[in-house]
Amino acid sequence: MPANSLYYHPELTLPDLLRRAANFEHPLFIGYVDEKGNRQQQSYAELYTAARQLAIGLGNLGLKKGDKAIIATLMNRETITLLWGCFLAGIVPTVLQPPMTFSGYNPSVVKLMNVFEQLEQSYIFMSSEMSDLGELPAGKVVRVQDLDCSGTYVDVELSPDDLAFIQFSSGSTGDPKGIMLTHRNLMVNLDAIRIGLDLHFPDHTGNWMPLFHDMGLIGYHLTPMYSFNHQSHIETIDFIKNPGLWLDLMSYAGIAVTGCPNFGLALVLRHLKRRKTFPDWNFASMKAMLNGAEPISVQIMNDFVEILQPYGFRPEAMMPVYGMAEATLAISFTPLMQPSVITAFDATLLDREQTAVKVADDLPGARLLSAVGVPLNDTEIRIVDHADEQVNEGQAGHIQLKGAGITKGYFKKPEATQAAFCGEWLRTGDIGFFFEGNLYVSGRHKDIIFKNGRNYFANDLEIMACTIEEIRYGKVCFGGTTSKETGHDKVIAFLAGSPGEKATETFRQLRNLLRANLGITVDELIMVKSNEIPKTSSGKLQRYKLMQRYLAGDFDAGKLSSTK
Repeated sequence: MPANSLYYHPELTLPDLLRRAANFEHPLFIGYVDEKGNRQQQSYAELYTAARQLAIGLGNLGLKKGDKAIIATLMNRETITLLWGCFLAGIVPTVLQPPMTFSGYNPSVVKLMNVFEQLEQSYIFMSSEMSDLGELPAGKVVRVQDLDCSGTYVDVELSPDDLAFIQFSSGSTGDPKGIMLTHRNLMVNLDAIRIGLDLHFPDHTGNWMPLFHDMGLIGYHLTPMYSFNHQSHIETIDFIKNPGLWLDLMSYAGIAVTGCPNFGLALVLRHLKRRKTFPDWNFASMKAMLNGAEPISVQIMNDFVEILQPYGFRPEAMMPVYGMAEATLAISFTPLMQPSVITAFDATLLDREQTAVKVADDLPGARLLSAVGVPLNDTEIRIVDHADEQVNEGQAGHIQLKGAGITKGYFKKPEATQAAFCGEWLRTGDIGFFFEGNLYVSGRHKDIIFKNGRNYFANDLEIMACTIEEIRYGKVCFGGTTSKETGHDKVIAFLAGSPGEKATETFRQLRNLLRANLGITVDELIMVKSNEIPKTSSGKLQRYKLMQRYLAGDFDAGKLSSTK
């Protein structure tokens, strides 16, 4: 059978996708890995049968085609089965992080309540273990086991351009917005991912990322189903407690494709440093470990590759990528099994003139950046200035996208939708540039810090700060503001830890480091608890939340100032 007829058909809908996977000539399965590394299997055929029963139950509940539903369940198998029950019934679901508790301040509760109101108080599907409902109306919370699934399943007629799914943004720079994705959006991007990764039967993918994040759900559940692959999932909380589960899975299951953003790589490295002995791992089957979802740390990436190389991990399997939920998922990939492209640029020229000039790695003021590859075949990328005029290669500017996988907008937010587009082009909010044919992402426009007439990206300062032994990745972040008293720009650093002499010494080292390398001064250091550094589901730092608290005076008592 020709490859295109086997894989790609833009007129497919999600129910079509599950039906053809369930009827594939070879049995395909989903593996669910528990905290001890044991794996239960569910074939796609079994998933199809279970999802049809749930679709009946959803209909008996009164839900119909086009209605919205929130899935906030605890376990991957429950989430996946319920998700497909919605798809088969023509219901438009969104998957959210399930709150562990409704007491105290809990970001997942805040987001759940926000989305609940945005979706006009749609039904919320939660696990039976979740008895605390907080302020949620009991009549709107449903447990799967309480559904009446008696009756006969009837196929729902769907169009490729029907709304299929709403992915609520992680909110790294603001409140979450409902990104509307059609069946066609999904099919186009799934096929682009398949081509970029050369996915085919009997490849096996592995995942620890949460299914309420687009990389976990679309990248490692829908994509392998689309490509006739086996797939395995580890619960995210189990990975965080024991990253070795993921390494074990990659080895014994012969995983070909997986993914891990920076904060995950950093977790694995800390885990490995604590271990005294290592299993006889074999990662030779790995052809792509996608590294994206947040700014890429070259140092962490290189350290990870170096420590796994003795176990058959090939450096070219590390694949820096770029994506976002508004583009369904994937935007650009490093070409498959090609070395990561790491380039040193003149940091001063990048900051002052937005010009990319290659320099020697060891030159003072050099900034190492990892390319994130080339656009996938469904996406066009351009770099523009503040007037939305395209700039030349080597000139940094705003990244904009166009293609059939791009969302048409945000759910019931016409003003946000209008602001997000420049004609057909989506404004990503990211700053980047092309250099020698590769895309580089410098940072988020909203995370730019102004100081002494120059622009600095918060993630660059954080990566530099982590060269200090006492500062760990993910435990420091930077923000900028203007002093009300003097009118001067200020750089604020937030660091997880306790106040005291050690913090004072760390502040001194941090000031000296940034002065020596960038010529800027950190004006204040705020010591916070580790759990006070807010992050999205993919590990992105939500710097704006700390700056909101700073500007509200929450940290006045505990800050260290460079004037002291």
